[in-house]
Amino acid sequence: PVNVVFSVNPRTYESSVSKGFDLGGEKGILNVSGEWTKATNKLSSPYESYQRRGFTFDYSNTFRKVLRFSAGITGNIGGMNSEDDPDAFSGAYEKDRDNVLAPHFQATLLLNKNWITNLSLEGSIYYHDEKSHSHIYNSNSSSQPAVHSEEEGYFVATSLPLNFYSDRVVDSKELDYSAALKYDWLHHWGAVKSVLKGGLQWKADGNVGEGEYYQDPFLAANGYRPRPYTDYPYMHNVAAYAEDNLTIPVGKTSLQLGLGLRFENVFIKNSDYNNMQTLSPRLNAKWQITDKLAIRGGWGLTEKLPSFYILFPQQEYRDIQTFGYSYGSNGSTSYVYYTQPYTMQYNPDLKWQKNSNAELGIDATVFGTKISLVGYYNVTKDPYEYANIYTPFNYNIMSLPSGYTVTADSQMKVDHQTGLIYLRNSSDAYWTAANVKVQDRTFANAGKQTNGNDIIRAGLELTADFPEIQPIRTQFRLDASYGYTKYVDQVPYYYYNTGWSHSTLSNRSYQYVGVYAGTNSAFNGKKTNNIDANFTAITHIPQARLIVTCKVEAALMRHSQNLSEYNG
Repeated sequence: PVNVVFSVNPRTYESSVSKGFDLGGEKGILNVSGEWTKATNKLSSPYESYQRRGFTFDYSNTFRKVLRFSAGITGNIGGMNSEDDPDAFSGAYEKDRDNVLAPHFQATLLLNKNWITNLSLEGSIYYHDEKSHSHIYNSNSSSQPAVHSEEEGYFVATSLPLNFYSDRVVDSKELDYSAALKYDWLHHWGAVKSVLKGGLQWKADGNVGEGEYYQDPFLAANGYRPRPYTDYPYMHNVAAYAEDNLTIPVGKTSLQLGLGLRFENVFIKNSDYNNMQTLSPRLNAKWQITDKLAIRGGWGLTEKLPSFYILFPQQEYRDIQTFGYSYGSNGSTSYVYYTQPYTMQYNPDLKWQKNSNAELGIDATVFGTKISLVGYYNVTKDPYEYANIYTPFNYNIMSLPSGYTVTADSQMKVDHQTGLIYLRNSSDAYWTAANVKVQDRTFANAGKQTNGNDIIRAGLELTADFPEIQPIRTQFRLDASYGYTKYVDQVPYYYYNTGWSHSTLSNRSYQYVGVYAGTNSAFNGKKTNNIDANFTAITHIPQARLIVTCKVEAALMRHSQNLSEYNG
């Protein structure tokens, strides 16, 4: 059959159509679908709306009962254009492009041998072409400086016009690849049943877009630097895993065991971090004593790597004004800035974050009531934490020479290394050196990824499903939980109040950086105890094909205690 869906509300119009085709014989099945959606941001301005046109093609077939094959492609063509919006400022507009293309395939060999059951190979490509173009109107009462230098030193800032249009473009082309080889083996070792799974996985995530840029670099906003996404390398993730689920008869009972292990290795070209490997084991068991009583438990350890921009930090810049003056009847200005590039600092002592979780529970049926009681203990070891590190540095603040008058034809040159400035009022005049007002000493803030103190979570969860009361077709359910959490942050926290003046010297920055345990507040940790309970009534009305649910939620206890602890 052909399925057609229409959906309309004040902000969104949506329509879709789907159809499956049996190609006949052993030629397989083809499924095709299409979608069109228009979503409006504001009803008062329908010109600012997003449109999406999606499509899907999926083919599947089983060849000679040995090879199961499927392949397909999904896509999206969308975007937004507010260029014709009469409510927008004259000439200002925004255009967005949002296109997606994602082909995929899977091939499975149905071998059913005494050493293998299935072997499958799958792969996919994900391409997301996203581009936004903003035509922005800028208006200022006075000329504004814009700093774009990408090297350390002193540079003259660009002076932006009073009124102008700028074109800001963000071009993102996410291109990801993935492939996986999976192995399945269902086998019996006498009375023991084994379901073994294993595989290899590879993923590559990256972006081939131009990033953020301005069509006219001289009209770029203050602080802008070009950052092509192609400057960031691909992140490759290679993983291997194995899992075995065993069912072992123990007398008239059965014991289910699950063992798993996953190994991952991440590769990022030119990253300062090496050995980006994680190992995550897990174990669970369930002893089915009777059909009404079971005991279960489990333990798992998961290692987690930091984010990509920790493993490969992005370039940042710090700009400090060191000199400025006005000249001419139109209020023209010139500014000199000291630029200091920096990135998040490399931490050779950084440990990978680990999360261990242990559970022990019991499932029982008593007088028709299904009861489940589970206790858990969770520890996050070496959690990632952002630390700010301040490094002192000096720079020169300049001032006009005594008695010097700046004219409309004034010229200026700057020594990029020392910050010394030279002025003259005509091309044939001698250069006059500006005065060094003061050599300031301040602190530069650069982040650093570090490890915090362990976070502990523990608790109990109770669920009771009472038998249905047949005359009124109603079933009651009670679930309650107790949760305990404790954490103390003892990582040194550095604080510097930018903008404060030196306590004794004039025209100098504040000379101290505060150091605190975890935070600059009176406490650096917290301990909580919470008890919650819910009571639910579910009533079935088959004549009306309705299910009525009534739920009462209660927070029985909320207790928290601020902690102030330090072992250093």
